[in-house]
This record gives sequence, structure tokens and C-alpha cells, in this order.
Amino acid sequence: MGCCSNWSPTSKRLCALGSTTGLCVFALVLGLLWPTLIWEIAKKEFVLEPGTEVYKNWIEPPIDTYLEIFLWNWTNAAEYQTEKPHLEELGPYTFVERHERVNLVWNDNDTLTFQQRRIWHYIPEKSVGNYETDRVITINPVLLTVGYALRNDPQFLFYVDGIITINNLATTPFYDVLVREMIFEGYDDLLLTSLLTLIELLPEESRPPIELPPYDRFGWFFGRNGSETYDGTFTIGTGKDNVHNTGLMRLWNGANATDYYRGVCGQIRGTTGEVWPPWGRTLSGTPPNVSVFAPDVCSSVTLQYAEEMERYGIDGLRWIGNDRVFDNGVHYVETECQCTAEDVNTCPVLDNGAMDVSRCKFGAPATVSFPHFYLANESYLAGVSGMKPNATEHRFEMELEPYTGVPLGVKAQLQVNLNVREYGMTLLKGVPEVMLPVLWFRQTASLTDELADDIKLILILPDIGVYVAYALGGIGIIGLVLAVYFSFTRWKLQSTPTPVEEVKQSLD
Repeated sequence: MGCCSNWSPTSKRLCALGSTTGLCVFALVLGLLWPTLIWEIAKKEFVLEPGTEVYKNWIEPPIDTYLEIFLWNWTNAAEYQTEKPHLEELGPYTFVERHERVNLVWNDNDTLTFQQRRIWHYIPEKSVGNYETDRVITINPVLLTVGYALRNDPQFLFYVDGIITINNLATTPFYDVLVREMIFEGYDDLLLTSLLTLIELLPEESRPPIELPPYDRFGWFFGRNGSETYDGTFTIGTGKDNVHNTGLMRLWNGANATDYYRGVCGQIRGTTGEVWPPWGRTLSGTPPNVSVFAPDVCSSVTLQYAEEMERYGIDGLRWIGNDRVFDNGVHYVETECQCTAEDVNTCPVLDNGAMDVSRCKFGAPATVSFPHFYLANESYLAGVSGMKPNATEHRFEMELEPYTGVPLGVKAQLQVNLNVREYGMTLLKGVPEVMLPVLWFRQTASLTDELADDIKLILILPDIGVYVAYALGGIGIIGLVLAVYFSFTRWKLQSTPTPVEEVKQSLD
């Protein structure tokens, strides 16, 4: 207001009231528009295209992902005909996991098609046990697969069973192998190699309906380390058309649905778990459920919103896997499509808590559940001993910062089980009818301090303008009050004197 000191009272009034009112209006506009302006600038970095921050972190992940594998050792296998299986947990055998994106194709519809290599390196210091020398006893999965595949064809089953028995292709219903062979290296199985040779020799129209792994060795992760093709081909949204499409799955192996499951259970939904679309400031009310597409189960795992959380000083949201994930339609109608029976009238075939993935796993009678049958039907726990389910250790969790969509932490945990039955096989006679856990794995990743600092900067930018607006608005209001005060005290408007008053003033 010093700039107006030599002006007339009217000019001073106009100057003071105009400038302070203008400052208040500017503060109001800044407070309203600044967050939107920052979002318009920031969301350009949330698009999957070369040069953006999201793309850089996706193509070369700056954080370490770890894979912990636990194997279930059948300790009383020798008494399998008289005692229920007692299982001992081996591990974890821990590996650092690195992802490489290969064969990238940028499509005209703002999607990106790619394949990925997952490369694992063993970390002894983070493991329990000896990866090189530990052994594990479990059911023979190849023998079980043959029986399961031919269960509805007694004639061919009798024929194949006879070949196995006469030629001693297998002599026991169990594997007793090294842990490293059961995981990545594979086990040299005479039964597997002989069946692959036999099937190859038969005319295509005469081949039995047996799906076997296309390898000459068996291991749960055999053939996966460094493979470009094992996980399939992904097509995801880049977000260029709309940032809320960033990372969303569009196709898997060229299709928007699989034929492994019916309806919504077969639809390609969610993200791969590494890139998520940002919500910005649009998220209000209870956050929606989120889905992660898992190639290991050829389906999406839908997670339920659980709670707010904090990590590295960043406020985030946590989603968890609840009892709906593997319900099979037992308690929730929307999960009926998980049932894989040819006749839907027979569904549900399985109790809740373990989902059939046999068609996704080369025809093996495999199911997927949470570790230790966490949240599963009591019937599964009753069939074996050694399970100790608890939420702290076995819950599937995903944590996101909602404004940016950046994962703050993930703990993805699943267990692979085999539906053990005799299936008419000689060597399987007398085995207990149980859902037998064979392994479970935990995949974890967490934000680094450096990335956390970058996110904090992004999160504070929208507020900086608002804080500045508050400060300017406060100054403007104070100035406006002072302008009004001085207008009525020191800058009063002077009325024009009458002729009599002028004469008096001149005499004085």
C-alpha cells in the first residue's frame, strides 16, 4: 500500500481494495486449479511408452523380487496304506527373481504386446536348509497324471497300466529326489520319457488323452528359468488413450479369455501385478477390488480391499486374498465358474479353498490354494497333518499408493496340491484319498528408499500449490481487512464545500 501513499483517498481505496481482492481471487484459482494442473503433467509419466518413468521402471525394475519356495516332505510315506500323510515343511529355498521384457510390439490401439523372461538365482544366505543335498519325498506326479487323464477310459487305462507294470517304468508311487531336482533342475523320470516316446509313436487319432509336460525331465519349475514362452504372451494397455488403462491386461496368448474356466473366471482381467493404473484424485469412498492375472493358474486372482496402511512414510491401501478367491461356488454364487466339471449340474465338485488348475498344468490333477490350506475347508486339513495356517504368514497381500498406482509391497502366496486317488492304477492302490500339498511359494517385493523419496515428491507437488494458495489467500484477506479499515478511517471521501463554508475557510 506504500505505492499508493501519494494518491488521493479515492485512488488509495481503489488501489488497496482492488489489489487485495485480486490476490484473494488469484489464491482461490490457484488452489482450485493447481492439483489438476499437476495431475495433467504427472499422468504423462504414468504411460507405458519409452521415455516415461513408468516405462523405465517396468523395462528395468529397480527393486528386487524374491521367490521363496517351500516343499512338503511326506515323512511317513512308508506307511501310506495305514496312516494319513504327515507333512514336513522344507525351506524356504530363496531365489532373487529378475524380469526381462522381450519381443515388444506396440499396437495401434494403444496396447503393448510382449513376452517375459523370469530369471532366478539361488541365494543361500536367505534360505533354510541345503538346496544342493536336501531330499524330498512326495507322490509321483507323472503316475498320478496318467491315472487322472485316463480315469474315464478303463480300456486304455488297463493297457497303459500294464505297460508301466510289466516294463517297470515305475516301481513306487513316490518320488524320493533332491530338492534342486524337484524345483528347477528336473528329475530324470523313466516313466515320463517312455510315455512321451510311446505317444509320439502312436498315430495322432489313436493317442490317449494324456497331456504331459513337453520335457524329458520333471520338476515343478523345470524349463521356466530364462524361458521367453513359458508365461505366455501378454497384451496390456499403455495408458496413452487413458491413463486409467495403464497396465491393464487385454489379451493373453492372443485371446481375451481362456477356455480353462467358464464366464468371468476365464476372462483376462486385472494387471500382471507390476504396473497399475493411477487413480489420481478420483478415488473416493471404499476402494474397489483389484485383480492380478496369474499365468500359473491361467486365471485372475481378485483381491478384497482391507485397510489403509503406511510404508516408508507413504500412505497406501492394502488388498488381501479372502475366502472368495478359491470358493468354487460353495458359498458365493459369483465363484461358480471356477468349477471345471463338464456337467455344470454336478458343481461344485471340490470343497471351497482349493481351485482346480488341472487343464492349466498339463492335465495333472492339481489344485491351487493358499499356503497351509489357509481359509480352506476343514476337510482338506483333516486329510493330512502338519498344516499350521495363519493369516500373518499365509495371507496374499497387495499394497498400492493410490494416487500414482505404484506398488508399495506385495506378498503373493499360493500352494500347489495334487488330488490323490487310486485312479485305477496298480501302483496307486491303497493310497489315501487326500488333497496332498506338494509345494507352496511366496513372491515378495518392496519399495526402495530411493523410489519412496521420488513418490513422496510426486505426492507433495499437488499440495505445494494449495499451501501457497492458502498463504496468498491469508495475505489477501488480511490486506482486504486493512484496506476496508483504512477506507473508513483515514481515506474518507471528502464532500465538496458549500459557498458559505468556503468563505469561512478563507477568513480562517
